[in-house]
Amino acid sequence: MGEKNKAQTAVSRREFLKLSAAAAAAAAVGIAVPEEVQAIAKEVQEGWQWDKAVCRFCGTGCGIMVATKNDRIVAVKGDPLNPVNRGLNCIKGYFTAKIMYGEDRLTKPLLRMNEKGEFDKKGKFRPVSWKKAYEVMVKKFKEAYNELGPEGVAIFASGQYTIMEGYAAAKLMKAGFRSNNIDPNARHCMASAVAAFIQTFGIDEPAGCYDDIELTDTFVVWGSNMAEMHPVLWARVLDRKLSDPERVKIVVLSTFRHMTADGADIVIIFKPQTDLLIQNYILHEIVYNHPEAIDWDFVNKYCAFATGYIDIGYGMRGNPNHPKYSPKERETMIKEVV
Repeated sequence: MGEKNKAQTAVSRREFLKLSAAAAAAAAVGIAVPEEVQAIAKEVQEGWQWDKAVCRFCGTGCGIMVATKNDRIVAVKGDPLNPVNRGLNCIKGYFTAKIMYGEDRLTKPLLRMNEKGEFDKKGKFRPVSWKKAYEVMVKKFKEAYNELGPEGVAIFASGQYTIMEGYAAAKLMKAGFRSNNIDPNARHCMASAVAAFIQTFGIDEPAGCYDDIELTDTFVVWGSNMAEMHPVLWARVLDRKLSDPERVKIVVLSTFRHMTADGADIVIIFKPQTDLLIQNYILHEIVYNHPEAIDWDFVNKYCAFATGYIDIGYGMRGNPNHPKYSPKERETMIKEVV
């Protein structure tokens, strides 16, 4: 191929990739795609095979279309039929393919070794063959298992497991090694929330769904920077806000100001580790001063609370005869289950 043709192909490809987002957005909202864009896309996409997939960069669940040619990914775009992102992608979604071919991506195992080429926990990482990596791993795994039994081995893996990978890992540990020591990196993230959801709501996830975004009038974004972490969902929140700006409100609570706060009606910046104090103040205000606002049918049907004789503090329980409480608060406190 001549230099001129190469340049023309490169330009066409660049133009297509730049216009791809606009085309996807246009399709998502029912706008006709310009003929020149269709022509460029048709020319550049010759020989491409498009397949559906789910973006794995975060847990939003956006649908993407992945184009391959000669066993390589050549383009990614949003899936217009996906109900989550509706044809749109965020910057992370569009660069999913680039990650696979990044120059700094690990493509071979690294093993800590000394100058003699032997495994050494205090050594420096050096590239080794897969055969060498597995030999060392098997040796160390056997040593731990023989010395400590099933409790001496574990798998700490990714929260981005596919279903098949998760099944294989669980089968290996539980059926193979008779061990329950299997955990994902969610232990550093959402695992604590999952436990709280199960205890309170009986399910391991939030009680809402994405469709609620288009139905609610108030968004409370607490400890989350949606605009940068989950841009697709934030786009839907802003779309809802713009549909009725006088009625729909966004409240942001955070330890620092970020892009999400820029789109909020109310921004509360608080000191780190004071979340519980603020939460219990809000609960105190609702329970004691506005009990009529409580949806008791929802509480009785879906919520479970641990009660006992211990004063949990943080303003939620106390002596009803204390002068700081109003008559309305005292009346509510007398009815408390303790």
